[in-house]
Formats: sequence, C-alpha cells, structure tokens
Amino acid sequence: MKPLDSKMTTKRLRLAVAGGGQRCLLLLKTLEYHNFQHLRIDVAGVVSRYPTLAGFCYAKAKGIFTSTKLEDLWVLPGLDMIVQLTDDPELVLEIQTRKPDSISVLDQTTSQLLYDVLRLSGQLQENQDQADLAHSLSHLLIGACSEGMVLLDRDFRILRANDAACKNAGLTSEEAVGKFCFQVSHGTLSPCHSSDTPCPMRSTLSTGQSAHAIHEHLQQDGSSVFCDVSTYPLLDQDGKVVQVLEVFRDITADLSRRMEARSRALRNDLARMVQEDRLTSLGKLVASVAHEINNPIGSILNFSKLMEKSIAEGRTGPDQMSNYLDWLNMTINEAERVKYTVRNLLSFARQASISQQPVDLADIVQATLGLTAHHLQLAGVSVNAEVPSGSLIVQGDPHQLQQVITNLLLNAMEAMNQDGKLDITGSLSEDRKHVLLELRDNGVGIPPENLEKVFEPFFSTKGASSGTGLGLSVVYGIVRQHKGQIKVTSQPGQGTCFRLCFPAHDGGCSEAGKS
Repeated sequence: MKPLDSKMTTKRLRLAVAGGGQRCLLLLKTLEYHNFQHLRIDVAGVVSRYPTLAGFCYAKAKGIFTSTKLEDLWVLPGLDMIVQLTDDPELVLEIQTRKPDSISVLDQTTSQLLYDVLRLSGQLQENQDQADLAHSLSHLLIGACSEGMVLLDRDFRILRANDAACKNAGLTSEEAVGKFCFQVSHGTLSPCHSSDTPCPMRSTLSTGQSAHAIHEHLQQDGSSVFCDVSTYPLLDQDGKVVQVLEVFRDITADLSRRMEARSRALRNDLARMVQEDRLTSLGKLVASVAHEINNPIGSILNFSKLMEKSIAEGRTGPDQMSNYLDWLNMTINEAERVKYTVRNLLSFARQASISQQPVDLADIVQATLGLTAHHLQLAGVSVNAEVPSGSLIVQGDPHQLQQVITNLLLNAMEAMNQDGKLDITGSLSEDRKHVLLELRDNGVGIPPENLEKVFEPFFSTKGASSGTGLGLSVVYGIVRQHKGQIKVTSQPGQGTCFRLCFPAHDGGCSEAGKS
C-alpha cells in the first residue's frame, strides 16, 4: 500500500438536501462547524414541500438556495449529489423518476448512515476541543493562581505544581513533580496522620468529598508557616477519585492578627469585668461604710452642739476651756476617722489605669479590713491577720490589688455562718523572691466538682441576687496580670483556702496558674 501523499489536494463535493426537517438542520450545522481533511462539502440547495420546517428555514437564513419544487435543483451548477433526508413518499418517488443521470442519489438509509457518521465525528471533535480547552485552562489557572496548588495522584505523588506551591520549598515545578506532597511540605517520610494535623488528602480519598485542615509547612530557610489546606477530588466516569487537587494558603499573618485581636478583646473583657465586679463589691461596701461614717459624724454633731450650748449660755470661762479642748480633740479624731474611711472607699472605687508601683500588701490588707469592718461585725466573722508590714512589697496597681483582697474577703464572709473565722497570713518565700498571702476560712467549703470552675466567668453556686459570678474570675485575671498565681483548696464542711503568690519587688514566680 502506498503511503498517503501529504500534499493531496482537497476535493469538492456539491450536494443538495431533499427534506427540510430536523435531520436536515443537524446535517447543515455539522457541515458548517466541522471540516474534513481532504474533502470539502458544499450544500448547494435544500428542497422541501413544507417551507416552515426547521432545516428549510435555517438554510434560507444562511443564504442557501431553497425551493419547494424538486426541478429547481436541476439548474444548480455543479451539483454532484442529492442527499435524501425526507420521509415524504411523493418527493422520494419524484427524485427517483425525474433526477438527471449526472446527479447521484444517496437513498434514505445511506443518507441516515452518513448523517450519523458526520454527527459522531462532530461530537468527537467537539469533545476533543473541550478537552484541549479544559487542559489549557487548568494549566493557566494553576500557573496563574497566587495560592499554592498541586495536583496529586492517589499515592500522594505530585503530578503538577505551580510556582506558588514550590516557592517556599525552594524547588522548581519540574523538581517538585514526582515527589511526595508530605516530603515537600513537611519534610517527612510518611503522610500526616496525627489528630493535631489530620491529612485532608486521606479524607478526600476515603469519602470522595472535599476536605480541609490547618497545617504547619516548612520553608527553605528552616522556618515554618501556617497554611489553610483544602483538597478537592477529581473523579472518573464511575465516580472514583483518580486525582486530588490540593490548594493551600499562607495564613500566618492573618492568624497573628486574629490572635492579637483576640488578645485585645480578652483584655477589654477583663477590664469590663473588673469594673462590673467593682460596682457590685462597692455596693456591698457602701452599706458597711455607711455605719463607719455615721458613728463619727454623730459624735462630731454631739460635741458641736455641746460647745454651741455652752457658748449660748455664757459658760466660756477658764474652767470651761478644758472641756472645749477635749471636745475639739475628739471632734478632730472622729473627723480623721471619717476622712480615712472615705479615702479608702474612693481609692477602691476610683477608675484609674493600671499603674505599676511598689505596693505593700500589708497596707492593702489593713485598708480593706477597715472598709469591711462593719460588714465583718454584722456577719459575726472574726479576723486574725498576721501580715507583717514593710516586707511584702510587690510591683503592681494598688487599686486592683485591693479589689483582689476585697473580693476574697467578701467571698469568705458569704461562705461562713455566725462565729465564722478568717485567718490572713503573709510571708516571703524561702528564697525571698515571692510574696505569699493566704486567706483561710472555716466556711461551708467548695464541692470537688465545682473546684475547677470557681475561676470561670459567671460561675456561681449562689442565687441570682447574691452576685454576678464575676468575683473570682476577676481575681484570677488581676493576679495573672500581675504575673502571679492563685490556687484554691477546699473540703466541703471544712472551709476554703486561697493562696496568692506574687513576684516580690524585683523578683518573680516560677510558675503561674490555678488548681
């Protein structure tokens, strides 16, 4: 057999179509959009006795000769063949009896076969064009995408990778192809399988669905970045996963911004909780302080009235001056007492920014006991405080530290009945780097199931009218903000003990937390 001549000339075939229906329409469209390598087919005309059919109208719109009379085809120049695509028996009979001998006819069966072949050829060409377009489009999208994209086979091998995927690993696209994805991204010898870093590729292979995970990827310089990794299945006709597209995006900067925003939100929440709890505690203190203020004010009024009455009666002789001096001294002492109480109350209520300064915890304890003295007396609670002054110096904010002691005192009072006893002791650690403060009561205690929850916001075993449940969570936040730690131990029916540890001035706690 002789090889085909690559320089073969293209032959031309002019044909006419008998019949103007759907088969005519599809044949015209197939010949319009698809060419043959060595044959050019021109449709010279279409004839049909029904001019409203779809194929007839399409040919007319395209400028192809159309007619309702068969004999009009005989005058078309260079007509080679009539393709019979009609079921009209009269038109079929007319073609058989009247067509010129120079014009051949494809009967209905052969014409249908030709139409099917042309349609199949067109479909194949269309599918090939679509496949080529899809292949080119996938190359373009993967290459142009700013996010890392790799195409993987079922064995985790890289079939294709864009520049963004290879950049951090220090590889070219050609060097990455054939390597395992976990080898490039994690520097390991096996796929990810831990609960901390689940492999989305495994999930996609097993479920046939897209999957998602956050992974830590290694960079060429040895550092690492956090990536948002998503995998998408590529399925065959049977629905089986044959390849997987993996897309990953560096979210390190975004993650850092979110963590910083979360940190700011937590700080703002703590400040809000501190203020809300301060208002709650302030309300309790006001009732106690009112008594502390009322007594000296009453004394001042009595002494003033005595002096006014004496002066009004003219008793201003030398023998009365001694009484006046005593009354004035007592008035001054009572006024000083009021001043001290009000100063402590204002110090507690003041809304000030955190100030870092040396603070003596003994002074804080004494000031807080002064504010709560009447409250303790009404509750029937006796306090034994052994807190040496001048040695328990910490660096911090005196207002917030006073709020810590106040909250713990009020919490202890509410946990004790009449004849309650509260012991407060303060000391330095053996290495003198830590200031230790302990508050122990003989109250009802805390059940074991609640012990781990006492520092959680809004957790409370009391009724809704007894507080907001913020007190101990605020205490915990302030202590941690001062680089300290707080621990609680308790037995139901045997009381509770809170232990505080703060870095001594120029010292530091080795660990912080709650238990």
